[in-house]
Amino acid sequence: MKTHTTTSSSTSLPAIFVLHVAADTARAAHIDGMMARMDLPFEYILAGDKADLSRSVLTEYFGGPMARVSGATSCAYKHLLACREILERGLPGALVLEDDAILFKKFPALLGSALAELEAKDPSRAALISFEDTRLRFVPRSERCRGRVLYPGDRDRFAGIYYINAAAARLILDRSRDEKMSMPIDIFHCCLLERGLLDYWWTHPCGATQGSHNGAFASALSHDRAAAIVWRLRRGYRKLLYWLR
Repeated sequence: MKTHTTTSSSTSLPAIFVLHVAADTARAAHIDGMMARMDLPFEYILAGDKADLSRSVLTEYFGGPMARVSGATSCAYKHLLACREILERGLPGALVLEDDAILFKKFPALLGSALAELEAKDPSRAALISFEDTRLRFVPRSERCRGRVLYPGDRDRFAGIYYINAAAARLILDRSRDEKMSMPIDIFHCCLLERGLLDYWWTHPCGATQGSHNGAFASALSHDRAAAIVWRLRRGYRKLLYWLR
């Protein structure tokens, strides 16, 4: 765990955990610069790399195709470690970012509004707030209300930028231990949502995206620059469709 502080005097900010592979210096430079500009203190979660996926870890949390050393399992384990940090420190929750997260300019204000709305809801309910537009899922215009930012989501929006409360952290850890996670972490979140165990909130507007999808960082998508351009065009088209609904 590596902590980065800023000059911010705000006491209302949640803990922020950035899931990161230490060898990727380009993504670290991006995160360090972005979070400094936004005056957001954060901590890296560096544990959970492939080398850390011991047999005991795999058998404790994972099943099926996830019960092996892979990038997807490493990613999921880092998310579980973030959940564990929340519970071990007695935190009310935390903002969790993957290290390709790109936060939009107004993200800090959106975060504050979203958390204020969540505080008015039942704290015993496991809750997750998705801030990203990466999966191209948006709140239909007909459902939007002036001054409101949280809306019930019926599906996941990936797991690159989200807030999770302590009840959800406990739920995810308990279910992964009891049932064994056999799918990527975002699909696991969706399954908990579909079973009525997890309150999954979308924000409108969205406040972030994943750089692995928009071409900012190397990934299966951004190695093909044409595919990254097509993704941006699809995002504009999908936003229009949801505006028309």
